[in-house]
Amino acid sequence: MSICISLLASRKVLLCNPSWQQTVLRGFCKSKGVHLSVWYSLLGSPGTTWLTSDVLNNPILGMVAEKLGKTPAQVALRWGLKMGQSVLPKNTHEDMIKQNFDIFDWSIPDDMLSKFSGNLVRGMSFVHETSPYKSLEQLWDGEI
Repeated sequence: MSICISLLASRKVLLCNPSWQQTVLRGFCKSKGVHLSVWYSLLGSPGTTWLTSDVLNNPILGMVAEKLGKTPAQVALRWGLKMGQSVLPKNTHEDMIKQNFDIFDWSIPDDMLSKFSGNLVRGMSFVHETSPYKSLEQLWDGEI
């Protein structure tokens, strides 16, 4: 006797931030009722050897953070919440962990939120001969 079970994912964990917004994937998941939980370990990750991430140095993120009196990391995390995602920040520094919790009693005004429209990073650090992505078109699935 064989039993076939069909399961639909209800949650997807991925890397998504104001610089790499994964618009197509987010739309697909929303259309299927899949909730996104977003991993925020790579916001800065100083010392990371396999990927250079400059999300926190993005000038738009910095400008919004400065105007709101928040850190770029806080703005990135709040952006994720505004997009309807669960955010899973990773940090090992106590002061930054405390900052990560200070994202619930404020919001990003719509005029500032609109500055994040579109992907703010091209993703060249992911494209090379040993990567699964040989071109920006492969990486972005038509989003760029």
